[in-house]
Amino acid sequence: MAIKRPTKTRGTPSHKPVASAPLRHVDVRAPQQMVPGELYVGWLCKNRSCGRVIAIAATPPGGKAVTDFDDQLTAIKCRHCGDENLYRWSARSEQKYTPISMAGGNEHAPNG
Repeated sequence: MAIKRPTKTRGTPSHKPVASAPLRHVDVRAPQQMVPGELYVGWLCKNRSCGRVIAIAATPPGGKAVTDFDDQLTAIKCRHCGDENLYRWSARSEQKYTPISMAGGNEHAPNG
């Protein structure tokens, strides 16, 4: 005769999900909003095949400006390649924008 044991699915879970730090939301400029050769505040895309500028959109008049009171991570999706990565707010810097057509020119050229 088998011993009946209570199922473990009925109780409360033994571990609680870890709460992550809140992520900051940042609006970024679309490539069409940037001018080649201009400097923009932002980050360089972490995708090695992209590496283009992810620029912070200008704050609208009367909008809340983002402050540097902390060093939160920011989840940002690159408008060029579509990759999403975490960027540290303090790692922003001025970067010169280079569009795709001017970036390398010969990405599809045969080797040799």
